[in-house]
Amino acid sequence: MVRARPSMRELITGRTRRGFVGRGAERAAFRENLELPPEDERHRFLFHVHGNAGVGKSFLVRELEQLARERGALTAYVDESAGSVPEAMAAISDRFARQGHRFKELDRLLATHRERRHEAESTVVETGDTLEPQPSAAGMTAARAGLVGLGLVPGVGAFAGAIDPAQLAQGADRLRAGLSARFRNQEDVQLVLSPERVLTPVLLTELADAADTAPWLVLFFDTYERTGPFLDGWLHDVMTTDRYGGSLPANTVVVTAGQRAFDTTRWGGFADFVTDLPLGPFTEAEARGLLADRGVVAEPVVEEVLRLTGGLPVLVSTLAEARPTDPDDIGDPSATAVERFLKWEQDPVRRSAALACALPRRLDADVFRAAVGCPEEEADALFG
Repeated sequence: MVRARPSMRELITGRTRRGFVGRGAERAAFRENLELPPEDERHRFLFHVHGNAGVGKSFLVRELEQLARERGALTAYVDESAGSVPEAMAAISDRFARQGHRFKELDRLLATHRERRHEAESTVVETGDTLEPQPSAAGMTAARAGLVGLGLVPGVGAFAGAIDPAQLAQGADRLRAGLSARFRNQEDVQLVLSPERVLTPVLLTELADAADTAPWLVLFFDTYERTGPFLDGWLHDVMTTDRYGGSLPANTVVVTAGQRAFDTTRWGGFADFVTDLPLGPFTEAEARGLLADRGVVAEPVVEEVLRLTGGLPVLVSTLAEARPTDPDDIGDPSATAVERFLKWEQDPVRRSAALACALPRRLDADVFRAAVGCPEEEADALFG
């Protein structure tokens, strides 16, 4: 039989993995964990990878996913493209479908959820005092209050503080009543108001069925500094409680990766079931290994790369790609570093403050105020 030619994705993945350098201890810990049955007290159900931007978290997560696949695991990968728990479930379902395990009932409910959510958002002005085609300012405020009160606005914290609590409650009650009147099926109402309550039990059933066909299920949640605010509480519930009428299958391993350290406030009581994987810059040996793998071996060049990058993996890799043979050939990695560090910060004032404060070697509140030149009443918030 003629073997099918590998796809472009498979070739790219193979080349990338062959160039993977370092993180040997982290990979070994994850690999060894998959050799232990869930009942073994040494087995860990959650791995948390964390470190500064550019330290190689996503690169390591992708490598761990490949290690899991090599051991027959079914895997799913969720990143910041998911903006809610239902969207994260949709990403999990999509990844399992690509591996031959369709979550038919979950997909059906997710489609209904999207339809009902769209209907609710498109008619939300009906919760105000008028049914104007162009709603009044008061009607729009009531609509926003209703959406925030029911948790239908991503980043709810940014809005809730600007809305009167009484208005928030009143708007939520109006929207809830309007949805109940519009959708006769109470499941449809719940799919808008509390989608996790309807969808999570179905997801757990689908995962349990898949778990019977594979040695491991491994769920990866990357960019957790963005997704953790809405995923962390839900993930804690499905792993440690029966709030949704079940729990994850025992042969499931969860991997989260983000900039922030492990949340001991929520997860502290389960520390014995967690492996914390803090990532720092490459050691000199690891950085030299990556450079050598890229053909960068001239000592003056290697020393200059080490000096410029401080061992930050993304910068070492960026400079190595150009295959410099002379120190004068090495570019300035600053632009890449800044883009990595400020990738998610869109506010121009906060970006400007971060850039100004990157210049001094040491920083305190006095230096901050001198560097940024902001009004004193704004200083505390920006300094944080």
